[in-house]
Amino acid sequence: MITKGEALARIASALDYPLPTEFRPLHDALGAVLAADIRSDVDMPPFEKSSVDGWAISAEGHEPGRRYGILERIMAGTMPTRRLLAGQTSKVMTGAPLPEGANAVVMVEDGEEEAESVILRAKIRPGQNVCHRGEDLAAGQIVLAAGTRIDAVVLGVLAMVGADPVSVFAVPSVCVIPTGDELCLPEGPPPEGAQIRETNGVMLRAQVRGVSPILRAFSPGIARDNPESLRNFLDVGLDHDVLILSGGVSMGDLDLVGGALKERGLEVAIEKVAIKPGKPLLFGRVPRPHRPPAFVFGLPGNPVSSFVTFELFVFPFLRRLLGEPFEARPEEPATYAGTKSIARIPREQHLPCAIEVDATGALRANPLEWHGSADLRGLVAADGLMVVPSAGPALEPGMPVSVIRLPGHRPARARATHRGGGH
Repeated sequence: MITKGEALARIASALDYPLPTEFRPLHDALGAVLAADIRSDVDMPPFEKSSVDGWAISAEGHEPGRRYGILERIMAGTMPTRRLLAGQTSKVMTGAPLPEGANAVVMVEDGEEEAESVILRAKIRPGQNVCHRGEDLAAGQIVLAAGTRIDAVVLGVLAMVGADPVSVFAVPSVCVIPTGDELCLPEGPPPEGAQIRETNGVMLRAQVRGVSPILRAFSPGIARDNPESLRNFLDVGLDHDVLILSGGVSMGDLDLVGGALKERGLEVAIEKVAIKPGKPLLFGRVPRPHRPPAFVFGLPGNPVSSFVTFELFVFPFLRRLLGEPFEARPEEPATYAGTKSIARIPREQHLPCAIEVDATGALRANPLEWHGSADLRGLVAADGLMVVPSAGPALEPGMPVSVIRLPGHRPARARATHRGGGH
């Protein structure tokens, strides 16, 4: 077995070639990562414009109470047609260009309009209520750096500068294949005999989506525990950039995934990691002619082990494939708030916990009732995973520990009713 840190280092180093790029239309770019700097092709605003509904004037010589003749009315999206002279004003709407000769705008409520004239009662200074040309962006200016993930605001900026389509790092295709003769599909009547409903594929596809909204995971179905079925499913799975399998990677008589992948040329980087849950973790890549290799993760079959190993190892790798830095989920310092001792074992433990914040802002990790790697229900109330290193004395209440936050938030009621004193 290797440590979690060594496993992360091997996964990070597996991507040893430049990431491919592609152009995507903005309507299909949410969650992708910019592959090049984006420069503005325009000044923003592109002209002097009003920031309010009001009266455009020259501030020089204005006195409160002065009467102005109304020259024209300018709406947003239309250009002025006449230059202002002394004693004249044009009514402007928010966002409308200022007419030539104007350098300030009196707010509409500070004017008393009568027929084709208006009395402006407010004081005004040059530049007041005016957005100046190029004050937000200048043409040629870098507005977004390569490596920026595209969210709703970034999409708006890209649209503003006309970057449609946009150059992004290519979105990898992901395939999820659960394995096992004992599995049946979730829909339909309760399973009979020794079968159980398949959960890992459903969960893993959602975890893939959780990495980025642009990612999708294809699943061709459940592979059975025999060489022919595995070969057929690998034909499909290895056509994708990333293949994630669950089950069949341990030491049982029907744990055939590793052997089937090695027959396909798998270059193994990881086979076991010293963590609990999640020791049997397979990672490597399969060369493909005229294409980058397919990366393969073989995750344990127990659902909690599958969930945890995805969050620890697959999550940062998929982010890296999208063009973001390879960064493991951070561990934050906390205090162990349980009531029982937790013995150390030769593997680093990751135990479901509720994360609380005390009056000083410090984190407290409260372990939850949990019955082991098959107890997926035990994760429902969890805010995070409490990390218990393998070395050292037993973990006692009040001792320092670290926590890894899980994505999303869990309901307080579930935390209160599902809390245990140990692990």
